[in-house]
Amino acid sequence: MFYIAKILEHFGYPPAAARVYAILLYTGQEMSITDLSAAAGIGKSTASTALRLLEHDGLVYHVKLGKKKLYKAKSALNQLLLFPRRILNEYLVPLRTLLEQELANEKSENLENLLRELNKFESLTKKILKIIEENN
Repeated sequence: MFYIAKILEHFGYPPAAARVYAILLYTGQEMSITDLSAAAGIGKSTASTALRLLEHDGLVYHVKLGKKKLYKAKSALNQLLLFPRRILNEYLVPLRTLLEQELANEKSENLENLLRELNKFESLTKKILKIIEENN
């Protein structure tokens, strides 16, 4: 469980969210916010915030049982494959935009080369995502 949490923290998830996901993945059980907050040693409000983030990113889902929501982790392999999308959206696209703006202000062979390489990497990442989506 510790290593699962550390991997998620490495990808920028808050420690509480990483712990909640690790617990759900490790146990393989559906759990309520009350159970998760107790297992993770965090408050219900913190657990709720963590679950919203994890659900938004497709790492967990919930089912309703009456008024209660029960959360469960999605397949670890499928979710690890979603990280290229996050890298693309949060890092590559903004970096490309910044480089294009810099090149508009000042022509530089180094910046042009960097932008060319970044575009190749972005294209490759998009191809990988397309393959993943087609096979899921």
